[in-house]
Parts: sequence; C-alpha cells; structure tokens
Amino acid sequence: MTNFIILLLFISSFQFSISNRKQNHYDQKQFEEIIEILKIKFTDELEELISTNYNIEHHNDNPKQSENYESEVDSNDHVDIKLWNKLNEKDMKKMPVIDDYSDEAMAMQWLTWYIPIEQRHSQITTLLNWNYETNITEENQAAMTAQNLIRSPFTRLTLPIAKKFNEHMKYSKDDDLKRIFGRLASGIVSFNDDDVKRASKLHGQLEDIYSTTKVCELNDNKKCYTLSPYIERLMQIEKDYDRLLWAWKGWHDGCGNKIRSVYLPYIDLLNKNVKENGYHDLAESWITDYEMGSVVEFEGIIDQILKDIMPLYEQLHAYVRGRLCSKYPNRFDCNGPIPAHILGNMWAQMWNDRLDDVIPYPDTPLVNITDVLIKKQFSIDQMYTTAESFFTSIGLYPMTSKFWARSMFRKPTDRDVVCHASASDMGYHDDYRVKICTEINDDYFYTIHHEMGHVEYYMAYSENQPYVYRGGANSGFHEAIGDTIGMFAISPVHLIKLGFLQEEAVNSHYEINFLLRLALQKVAFLPFSYVMDKYRFLLFRNEIDREHELNSKWWALRIQHGGIMPAASRNDEVNFDAGAKYH
Repeated sequence: MTNFIILLLFISSFQFSISNRKQNHYDQKQFEEIIEILKIKFTDELEELISTNYNIEHHNDNPKQSENYESEVDSNDHVDIKLWNKLNEKDMKKMPVIDDYSDEAMAMQWLTWYIPIEQRHSQITTLLNWNYETNITEENQAAMTAQNLIRSPFTRLTLPIAKKFNEHMKYSKDDDLKRIFGRLASGIVSFNDDDVKRASKLHGQLEDIYSTTKVCELNDNKKCYTLSPYIERLMQIEKDYDRLLWAWKGWHDGCGNKIRSVYLPYIDLLNKNVKENGYHDLAESWITDYEMGSVVEFEGIIDQILKDIMPLYEQLHAYVRGRLCSKYPNRFDCNGPIPAHILGNMWAQMWNDRLDDVIPYPDTPLVNITDVLIKKQFSIDQMYTTAESFFTSIGLYPMTSKFWARSMFRKPTDRDVVCHASASDMGYHDDYRVKICTEINDDYFYTIHHEMGHVEYYMAYSENQPYVYRGGANSGFHEAIGDTIGMFAISPVHLIKLGFLQEEAVNSHYEINFLLRLALQKVAFLPFSYVMDKYRFLLFRNEIDREHELNSKWWALRIQHGGIMPAASRNDEVNFDAGAKYH
C-alpha cells in the first residue's frame, strides 16, 4: 500500500513545505539555539566515540571498489557495540528527575538525556540487522535477540514517560516539542522478555525461509534454484506456459507453505504486543504512522483512490488479457481473470516484463536496456557509478567512501543472504549502504537508482537535520522518492543522455510504448498493493477464518480487485500464497 499513496504523499509534503509555521513558544533566536543543541548533543557527541578494538564488519563484497576505497575507510570507524551498550547503561542512570510534565524546559532537558541513548541503540540495531541480512547465521540471529533484550529496559522506562509528556506537549505552541513527543508517544514496547525473544526468533525464521527456499527441477531434485537471481529472472524472460507454471507453483508451495507456520504466530505475537500498548490491533498501529486521520478515514481514502484508478486499470487488464489469450490459446478463460504466472513477475504485481508481448507499436520497440548494458560491457560497478553520476548531475551528493567499501552489490557465493534490495542509513559517520544481489539487466538498473535514491535522502537529512528528524515522513515517503527517481532513470530523456538511445528513435509511437511500459509497472501494481494490506489487515483483525479461508480469501481479494487468479489449484489447509511475497 505504500506505493499506492505516492501521489497523496507528494501533495501533502509539498503543502507542508510551503505552509507558514505557527509561532513557537520560543523566539527565533531561542529556537535556533535549541536546534544547534540537538545537532551537537545528538550527533557530534557520538561521532567522537570511535572504537579501536571491536571490528565486526563483514568482509567486503565489492572487490573492485574495495581496491579504490579500502585505504580511505578506517576499519575501526564503525559502531562499537560493546562500548555503546556500556555508555547506554551508564547514561540510563542519569535520567533527570521529572516533577512537572507540562514544563517545556523540563521536556527539553529530558530529550537531551533520551536522544543520545536512543540513537546509540538505533545504530547498534541497524548494524546487527545488516550483519544478519548479509550473513544469515544462528550466531547473527542470536546477536539480534540479545540486543533486543538489552534495549527493552530502556524502552520500557521511556515510553510511558514520553506519553505523559505528550499529554501536555500536544497542546504546546512549540511545533518541535509537539512533533517529537507525538512521534515518541506512538511507540510500542514489549513488557515480556519471553515475547521479545520469540518475536526475534520468528522474524529471523521468516527471513531465513524466504532467502534459502529453493525450487527443484521436476526430473532432477538435485538441480535446485533460489528465488534470486534464477527464479526471478526466469519469470521475467521465460515464455513457455508450463515452465512458468513450474516456477510459480514451486515457489509458492516451497516458500508460502513453510512461511505459514511461522507468520501466523508471529503476527499474533505482534498483535498481542500492540494491544498492550493501547492499539486496537496491528492494523491501527501501522495506519497511525501515516498521520492521515482515523483508521476509518485512512482506509476510506485508499478505497476511493483505488476506485478512481479502476477504469484505467480495467482497460489495461483487458488489453493485456486479450494479447496473452492470443499467445496462450485455450489455456484460460479470455473473459475472466489472468493466471498469475504469465505476467512476468512471480507475484503478478508488475507486468512490464511482458511488454514485448503486448506492445502496441512493435515496429518502434523500446530500447532494450539489458542488451545495451551487455553490448557496452557494463560491469556491476559501472551500473552504480552511472547512477551516482545521475545524482551528482542534478546537484545531489556523491556516494561516500563507506558506501563503496561496505555495501553488498553482489550475491555472495559463500553464505546465505537476504537478496531483497534495500538501502540502509547506519546512522554513524557517513555510513550508508545498499544490499542488492545485482545482475546486469534493466530491472536492476532501475532498482539501483531507486535504492540509491533512498541514500540521497539519508545524506540530505543527515547534513541538515538533527537525529530526531532524519526518518521518513511515514512508511511510504521513501518509496515515493525512490520510485520517482527510478522512473526517470529509464525515461527516454535520460537514456538519450547516457547514449543508450538515439534521439531520432523517439517519436509518438515510441512515447506511447513507453507510457504503456510505465502503466504495466505502476498502474498494474496498485491493486496488488491494495490487496496485500487489505488482506493483512483482515488477518490482524482476526476477520479471516484461518482454518477454512486462509488462502482462498487472498485469492478472492486478488480476483475481486485485480482480476488475477492462482496459476494452479490451491488448498486452504496447506497453502499460504500471501506469505510467498517478501516485504
């Protein structure tokens, strides 16, 4: 659903940026002094604490860049977990005495104590998550669980206090105090160590199943493939109906069925936790993050947006269905839903990889970015430096030395990793990273720009904002930025600048083909994202009969809102196809 509200997010963020701020309780000089305190107290203090004796970084996965940047990056310049935890334990004992929760000066004093501890905890958690996702081992899973237990007492102490402050600060004329405490008060904490351990273990199991599940050949069970890169790429380029069916069924049976026994107790545990924190259910907790009114108001907005785009989606669906019916005669009802496995994507969430089968003007094909990259002998490293050049050409930041030295650009051959592409702000000393199991093709060309767009956001906010304001406005905001950049990266204008496309090749037919490609990628995605969260919200609210409709409800929603049906017969007793999708 995050991508689904991109337009709203841009409109609201633009309106916020141009609106006049209300007068603060402090005058301008005092406000500037407060912000300066935040910057110094919550950033510079930590950046002086450089460990010299505790290196837990993984070896570098980018040999070419390592040669260039290894000498520039101090191997000891990273978060020191032992030292950070020791400092936090010491500083927790120094919490100021609070005798008046309505006193704004006291609220500021409490924040100056709270935020450095919270920032150190965040840095540790981010590093341990990175370690696990780039090296899935029991040891790294145990380290995350142990850290969650270390962090819990601090959260249990501070969340009730933040809520008490918020009862008064929400009426403050100081927009910063109102904003900071409003966000802090919406947090969640578990008061049971056993629940903390179990949640961490279940989350790790979900990551492990998704990252290590393999699909084996029907006639050779020793010849098996992980989702990334083989199965994902097969779904993009394979045309044979039955071969696609093998891959689809193999993944959904292999991953979804195993996820089922882990995901359900995991969300039950999360639901229990949020209810203990005053939320009705996990759905309400997620929706609160968007700050778009009540649950009813938020879901009403999303329902209306889907309704508004359905006429366009239905035309797109009918057009694609007709073309695929011609390609696969007598395989499915040409007046009904489209089978999920023939749309170029394991989850039928984006259809752009079937463009060549549905292109309206085949005499004016779009430039094949994959072919261009191969013909120009692009390396994986060049794909990243090309993206960096795009950002610097529009006045944004070059990537840092640590980005090149510590990112994971390739899928390692010596260990299991989470290949789902992501970008990370490690929160310490210009340490920004991406984790992408890159292949040289058009999809990864797009993904690289998308993920590095997140990094640009991190760098901009690290440069100009104190710690408390560095996060995205909400769960969807970063995705809006990443997708905007990704779409421009594959636009004809940019491809011409790169020398990937000849300007004279772009005419009205080319433009229509390109617009259809965008529609296959983005318009097709909207009903999928809507159904994904609609289904999860129903699960969180216990409105799905898990024994009799756990899987059939998923497909009922996909047929109702997207006209997509399962590729093979499914069974409510064993299948859990929603769980075959990571995010």
